[in-house]
Amino acid sequence: MNFRRHAIRTALAASLLAASTLAPAAPLGGFASASVPDTSVDGTQTSEPAGTDPAQTDVATPAPEIVQSWTLTTGGGTDGSEPGSRPNFTYQVQPGAVIEDTVVLYNLGNVPLEFRVYATDAFNNADGQFDLLPGDDVPVDAGSWVQLVQERIILEPNKQATIPFTMTVPVDAAPGDHVGAIVAGSVTPEDTGSGQVIDVERRTGTRLYVQVEGELTAELAVSSLSTEYGHSANPFGGSADVTFSVENRGNVRIGGTPVISVGGPFGLMKKEITLDPITDLLPGQAIDLTASLDGVPALFLDRTEVRIDIDEANARGGAQDTVASTNVFAPPITILLLLALLVLALLARRAYRRRRMAALPVAPAVRTLPGTDHDRDREPQLR
Repeated sequence: MNFRRHAIRTALAASLLAASTLAPAAPLGGFASASVPDTSVDGTQTSEPAGTDPAQTDVATPAPEIVQSWTLTTGGGTDGSEPGSRPNFTYQVQPGAVIEDTVVLYNLGNVPLEFRVYATDAFNNADGQFDLLPGDDVPVDAGSWVQLVQERIILEPNKQATIPFTMTVPVDAAPGDHVGAIVAGSVTPEDTGSGQVIDVERRTGTRLYVQVEGELTAELAVSSLSTEYGHSANPFGGSADVTFSVENRGNVRIGGTPVISVGGPFGLMKKEITLDPITDLLPGQAIDLTASLDGVPALFLDRTEVRIDIDEANARGGAQDTVASTNVFAPPITILLLLALLVLALLARRAYRRRRMAALPVAPAVRTLPGTDHDRDREPQLR
């Protein structure tokens, strides 16, 4: 049983895609978590009927294909019986508020399916993408505030069910954004290929954004910034590997575009690179990023700067651009080696000349006695 639970937990670790409005006949988006092949975004899986041998199937009368497909959307209308136009559940509430709403579940396949419909919490995975807790983890934030009227349901093919739910916001809920999702999951046995059968849950649903009123703080920070410089024969053609973390220290969702630059003092010969935007970093979450830059000069003390540009779509709570910087020692080794060789050559030449001068014979000194002709020649001549 522990192995089966682990398999389910592993299968639910995939990233949550962007949520969008879905129509009962053909899903237009949504999100799904799956780790099995041939599974669509809306939880669709097709397979041959159990026990069917494709080699023995009559070509003229092929066996019917099993299609497992479903989707879950926001409810619409006065009773929630129609698909809603909302791309997700978004609420702005006071602490202690009680919200009544509905979700609509559609079985788009051709076989009956048993579903578990439940709410859970969201987080950012290692890549910074929107993700959900595994199905057997207990939510502690927005997902724990939702109570569905019906959690277990069996739907016949091409049928739908409207499920009311109540969201009760705690009276002591912290101001800011609380994020989760309402999902519909179905567990089916899967053969691992080695004769072992495990239970795998595939799920799809709609995001849940709840903003509790109060003081909103938007604070994005860059931390753990470091640079590793890579030397090359060309002192102006080195490389720099920059690693850093981006943290959401505020209480609202936020995003921005990381811009990394490395150059000499005062921005001399600076190289710059722009990474993919961070679209939705949740409060309290952090992601680790890396950037590699080529053609970075070695100018003894290079400066690394990381700037997160906040775009208008993510400027919640008065968010502003954030900047962090650090210095890295990058001596121009090639130039220093050439200078060292030049100095050694000059020293060797000077030592050689000294040895050569020392080896030359020294002429004897000539002493001039007083009263000699040479001495008289030095006396001034009077006319």
